[in-house]
Amino acid sequence: MPLALGFLTCTGIAAIAALARHEARAAAEARHSILDPALSVLDTGKISIEPSDFPKIEGTHRGRAYRVTLIPDTLTFRRLPQLWFDVTLKRDLPSVCGSVGILVRPSGADYYSLTDRLRDQIPIPADFPEACLIKGQGAASRRTLELIAPDVAALLRDPKIKEVVVCPRGVRIVRQLSQGSRGQHLILRQSVFENARLEAQELKNAIDEISRIESAVLDLDLVTAA
Repeated sequence: MPLALGFLTCTGIAAIAALARHEARAAAEARHSILDPALSVLDTGKISIEPSDFPKIEGTHRGRAYRVTLIPDTLTFRRLPQLWFDVTLKRDLPSVCGSVGILVRPSGADYYSLTDRLRDQIPIPADFPEACLIKGQGAASRRTLELIAPDVAALLRDPKIKEVVVCPRGVRIVRQLSQGSRGQHLILRQSVFENARLEAQELKNAIDEISRIESAVLDLDLVTAA
């Protein structure tokens, strides 16, 4: 190979490598900032980066402890990759003596689902969508479902809802945040969530939904005490 041609080849390879590093850094920065707009919703909210290289927020809202995480769902064959956001209220709920999980449109590859880990399948209430899996654990799991059913039925009309879980340690809602880029997925089989951002209002809405479910199960304490 002539010296000049070899030099140009090496220069080209170095330029491509530098561009790849720049794009990787830019992608990481974009990924790490997905939750930034929602940080102000939580008091003393702190962001950390998970082993998945996606961010997590932990903080409080009106005296309640919340965790917000991102779930990249890339185990898909017939649909585009999904990016879910999980909002979890972390508090003891003594009136909840049985756990309940509702998973919408189960695929069999929902590795993040808590519903799948529960033991007993429960019939779907009449006002719930047919494409959902309901499972419980504990003697009072059906009673828990009865308490939350009106609020959850309204919530499940939103096509972005993926999972609702109520257990003695808190309440969890999983929603769709973004969908993978079709071109990147079909051609390169990569999961790229372009312009994914969790806006403050989206987090506020999820917290409000959790608060309504929390109130429904806490009302049992008031009825019992009366």
